[in-house]
Amino acid sequence: MFCDDVRMRQPPTTPPRHLQHSASSHRGGLLPGRAASRLRALARSDALPRERALADATVLTAWLTAAQRDRYAPGLRAGDDLDAFVQGLAAERRVVIEEGAEVVEDEIVSAADAEHAARQVPLRILEGLLLVLAAAGVLALVWLGMGLGGEGWAGATRPLLAWAAVTVAALLLAALVGTVATRRRDRALLDWACARPGQLGRGIPVRRPLQRLSPAPTILAVLGPTLLIGAALLAVVIGAAILLVTLLSRENPGLVEVALGCFGGGVAAFIVAMALSSLRTRRLELLVRRAAAVEWLGKALDPAQVTPAGRDGESPAP
Repeated sequence: MFCDDVRMRQPPTTPPRHLQHSASSHRGGLLPGRAASRLRALARSDALPRERALADATVLTAWLTAAQRDRYAPGLRAGDDLDAFVQGLAAERRVVIEEGAEVVEDEIVSAADAEHAARQVPLRILEGLLLVLAAAGVLALVWLGMGLGGEGWAGATRPLLAWAAVTVAALLLAALVGTVATRRRDRALLDWACARPGQLGRGIPVRRPLQRLSPAPTILAVLGPTLLIGAALLAVVIGAAILLVTLLSRENPGLVEVALGCFGGGVAAFIVAMALSSLRTRRLELLVRRAAAVEWLGKALDPAQVTPAGRDGESPAP
C-alpha cells in the first residue's frame, strides 16, 4: 500500500524533448499502406496527441520517397527499418504537438526561400494558358450553337467536334500540368524539410499549404463526373424515346438495338461517374491527411513578415 501511494504521488514523467528519441511506446508495426481503416480512425480531428502523431507519421512516411527517408532517418536513429522510422517520427511529432515547437534560428527565412524556389512558375503559366484555351473552346462551342438553325447542324458537325476535342484536350493537359507542378513543389519542400533534422516533426512553415490543388485539376474533378452523369441521363432519355417511337410505329425494328445501346452507354457512363466521385473523395481524404501531417505547429505566420532572404530583407524568427 505504501509503495502504491508513493507511485501515485510521483509526478508524471515528461516526454522526451524534440529530437531526443528514446524507446518508442508505439508497438504493433504499423507500416504505410497496410492499415487504411486504422489510419482513418486515427485521422479524426479530436484525436489524442499520441494518436494524431502516429497518424501523421504513418501518412508522412508513405508520402516520402526512399531517398528522403534515408536522408532523414539518421536523426530518428531508424536506419533502414521502416517501422522504426514511423515510430521515431511519431515520437518527434507527439513532443511538438504536446509542448510546442522550439524556436530554431533562420527557420522561417529558410522556409520562405525554399517556397520561393519551388514555385514552378513556367508550369503555372502553361496551366493558365491551357485553361484560357479551354475557355475559348467553350465560348466557340456556344457561339457555333447559337448561330445554327435546325437545318445547319448537319454541316456544322465537324467544327463542333473539332472545338469540343480542343476544349477537352486543353482541359486534360492543364490538369496534368497543374498536378505535376503541385507534386514538384511539394517534393521540393519535402526535400528541404528532410535536410533539416527535426523539421518533419515541427512541420513546414509555408504561406501556401502543401497539397493544395491548382485550378485545372479542381475544375476537371468537378466537371468530369457532372458531365458524365448528364451524358448518362441524356443517353437514357434518347434511348427511351427511340424505343417508344419504334414500338408504337412498328417501323425500323433495327432502331431497337440503337435504343438498347443508348441505355447501355448511359448505365456505363453513370457507373464511371460514380467511380470517379468515389476516387475523388478518397483522394481528397488523402490530401487532407497529407496537409495535416506537415502542418506547421509553431507560432502563426505573418504573411507580411515571411519574406525570402535577399528580396525585401530577412524576416526575424518567431
